[in-house]
Amino acid sequence: MSAPATSPDSGVLLDGRYAVGELIARGGMATVYRGHDDRLDRVVALKIMHPHLAIDENFHRRFAREARAAARLAHPHVVGVFDQGEDGDRIYLSMELIEGGTLRTRIAEAGRLRVREALVIAEQVLEALQAAHAAGIVHRDIKPENILLTPCGSVKVADFGLARAIGSANSSASGTLLGTVAYISPEVVTRGHCDARSDLYSLAVVLYEMLAGRQPYLGEQPVHVAFQHVHEDIPAASALVATVPKEVDSLITWAASRDPEQRPRSAEDMLASVRELLRTLPPGVLDAEPAPLEETDTQDVPRLTAQMDDVDLERDAPARAFLSPAAGAPHALPAADDPGGEVPAGGEPAPDGAAAPAERADGEDERTREVSIGLPRPRRGRHLAVPLRGTSAALRLLAPLVLVLALIGGIAAGSWWYLTEGPGGDRTVPALAGTQLEAADASLTAQDLRTATEERFDPEVPAGRIISTSPEPGSVLKRGDTVELVVSKGVETFAVPAVEGMSLEQAQAQVDAVGLVLVEDEPAYSETVPEGSVISQSAEAEALPAGGEVHVVLSQGREPIAVPDQSGRGADAAQSALESAGFTVGRTQAHSPTVPAGSVISQSPAGGTAFRGDRVSLVVSLGPEMVAVPDVFRLSEADARAQLEAAGFAVAVEYERGTPVLGTVYEQSAAAGSQAAKGSTVTIKVF
Repeated sequence: MSAPATSPDSGVLLDGRYAVGELIARGGMATVYRGHDDRLDRVVALKIMHPHLAIDENFHRRFAREARAAARLAHPHVVGVFDQGEDGDRIYLSMELIEGGTLRTRIAEAGRLRVREALVIAEQVLEALQAAHAAGIVHRDIKPENILLTPCGSVKVADFGLARAIGSANSSASGTLLGTVAYISPEVVTRGHCDARSDLYSLAVVLYEMLAGRQPYLGEQPVHVAFQHVHEDIPAASALVATVPKEVDSLITWAASRDPEQRPRSAEDMLASVRELLRTLPPGVLDAEPAPLEETDTQDVPRLTAQMDDVDLERDAPARAFLSPAAGAPHALPAADDPGGEVPAGGEPAPDGAAAPAERADGEDERTREVSIGLPRPRRGRHLAVPLRGTSAALRLLAPLVLVLALIGGIAAGSWWYLTEGPGGDRTVPALAGTQLEAADASLTAQDLRTATEERFDPEVPAGRIISTSPEPGSVLKRGDTVELVVSKGVETFAVPAVEGMSLEQAQAQVDAVGLVLVEDEPAYSETVPEGSVISQSAEAEALPAGGEVHVVLSQGREPIAVPDQSGRGADAAQSALESAGFTVGRTQAHSPTVPAGSVISQSPAGGTAFRGDRVSLVVSLGPEMVAVPDVFRLSEADARAQLEAAGFAVAVEYERGTPVLGTVYEQSAAAGSQAAKGSTVTIKVF
């Protein structure tokens, strides 16, 4: 796209090296152009920050530091940063130019992405985040606009660290958050805190948007959206798109948990889950054409997880076999809801499944009575209907049935003992040290063992992994016993104190008090922070382990600036040069017989150094002062000389006729009453 005529930077040559070409994009904080590096003869992308940022001293410092950090981050899925610089009021980055579009454009074109495409994009973003987090860099602004897609399908993540530099130029967090509120994590909204898990939250929101075709939280104002991030759980993408499997819903819910402690502990953990989904989900699910839920027959959606009905059928199979006539059990009877109805005492079904009347020995008729005997029931309720004809018939039927029930009870009791107190209840504690808590808990639960947890700091075992178990691995427990898991909280960290503005002694005391180490980086000049006080401190982490380094930059006070001598220059040019150097300028005027009008006669101070904002005074020439020439004709030489010198002239005397006789003036070089420059020479002739 050609740059519009209103683009002020097109055609500019930055630092004599980078030619600014056509406009690519314009955002809230910067404008991106296609550029050319004339020194290395290569095409680059030039990101020029908006002018209001250039006047912020704190932004200058952080921008340079973040750019250096980003330049060290070399990764196939990270947009490379080549150079950073300033040219006048332009602050810029020279970066790798990505020919392609943003993920925002891709979502707008497709509406919704297929599951495979969305997961592959997330996988490559996580690879970039994994490398950045390992280098101590948090992105802070993961969103579709910062995810670039190359023509060959690769992903490039842009603007690492830029969000924090821009944030330093705003008086409050709101200025930074409004543009990215759709992807902001709850802890940033509530506490202004941001770490690696905040990037994972933002990526989960982006993954939801890729699949659902819309952001999870919508609102008329940014504050409405931010409120939902803090107070509402992220909805399931499958509620909008039927082809999104539950496993992907679970991944998004995990990574977008409102509590950072409930999210993946690292980009590595989330990356492993994404790769597992790409490996295990059926191709028909990964590549299914996205369809809104209301447009899809839910019975056609692949069932990706085991259904509870199937599990119940397996669990109930032994009970059903025991109750089935095919099992060969004595007096096996159909359930009340099975076809065939009741069985009369003679063992043959009555016509139409109804119980037939029988005659008693004494000739009296008695209708069949039903006796329901409860047994351990499968998933659907069952009971046994026993038709009896009198007491003797009941005893004949109940005797074997009681025997069967006793047998069942004996088997159940024996099974219970075997599976709890006997050999069948033995469980061996596995070796779990170093495994994730979730995996350890699942392993013990699978063996019907309970778990209890205790958290401890540990400098060697990563947070969330098992330090030890009690009883120790190899110990034999019984089914239902408890294994105590000691879970690592990682290295114990201490909050980094805020020491900006403090003297070196005060900062040292604050850092020493929490067991950290103060390290002085290269000092810098500051117009606002007194000499010897802290200008800034490293902010890569809000907490550090014991002995962690807190880097500070001390102030050297105001920066001395050389005062250029402007004597003899035109007044306007001299004032402009001094103001560009950082001084304020005052002007006075005076006559000068030697300096042309409008030029500088002198300045104060005339050289040396001064500080930004100090005053330099210029004396500007009005040219020579003009005065009237007195009439000295026929005056004596002495009187003529006295009058001319009193008027401000220098006097020269000529004796053309030799030694003067009368000693009077008979001629003067400047006519009497004419205007001549004060200080100029008037010649008189004497005879």
